[in-house]
Amino acid sequence: MASMPTPPDARNSARRDASMSLLTSLLNDTLDPGYAETAARRKAKGEDAGGSHWTRRPSPTVLLGVAAVALVLVIAAIQTHRQAPSAERERQQLISRVQDAERKNSADESMISTVRGQLQAAQAEALGPEQGKAFTAMSVATGASPVTGPGLEVVLNDAAGADNPSSTDPRQNGTNQSRVLDLDLQHATNGLWAAGAEAVAINGQRLTALSAIRTAGSAIMVDFRPLSPPYTLQAIGDPKSMAAKFADGADGRYLFELKSQYGIGFATSTKNKLSLPAATQLTLTDAVPAP
Repeated sequence: MASMPTPPDARNSARRDASMSLLTSLLNDTLDPGYAETAARRKAKGEDAGGSHWTRRPSPTVLLGVAAVALVLVIAAIQTHRQAPSAERERQQLISRVQDAERKNSADESMISTVRGQLQAAQAEALGPEQGKAFTAMSVATGASPVTGPGLEVVLNDAAGADNPSSTDPRQNGTNQSRVLDLDLQHATNGLWAAGAEAVAINGQRLTALSAIRTAGSAIMVDFRPLSPPYTLQAIGDPKSMAAKFADGADGRYLFELKSQYGIGFATSTKNKLSLPAATQLTLTDAVPAP
């Protein structure tokens, strides 16, 4: 028996996405059947199918807890506000104490230098003309006494943009190229000694044969005392001859190269009168009787 052809109406009534029944169900029935059944049952009982729990009034315990937390926060804010002026006052007092101590130390060092100079002069006078002259020269060479005279002044300073952390120094593989290093101060000091300096000081710190110039963190230490730029080196000696020898020496050329390539501040000038203090740290390591 031949099969009956499918009526046109039946073809049109069939769903075109019948083969995609699972995807169709996921798209149309977004709510789980269990949730839908529960919602319908609660609606039939007259209950709110939506978030009825959001309209529930909080218990007195919760309100009391929230009020207690708010009270603690308010009290803490008030105490912090009241303590702020006291903390700032203590900070200013501490800064003032540090500044007073620094001024006192500077005054004590100046007095010690003056007394030491007087002692050196009395010792030289007691030794007589010949030995006194040798004693004075030795005191100047060792930094035991202050010295005054003409000389040469060299100033080194960080270049513009020294605080830029992205710049690097090819000299030291990562060190900021625009900053003065302890190595640079060592070159300047050695160059001045080689040029004939009789006494050298950096930012008022007298150098001796045992002085150390080192880096500690971001600061340069001279005899364990931190210095900050600009670094002023003063050398007692013949200004004209020292200036020429320093410029022509290897250390002077090194500093000129830093200035031209990295922008390091470098300047020299002759001075008719320089006053260098005595070294603050002197240790006697050897002594022999006078002949």
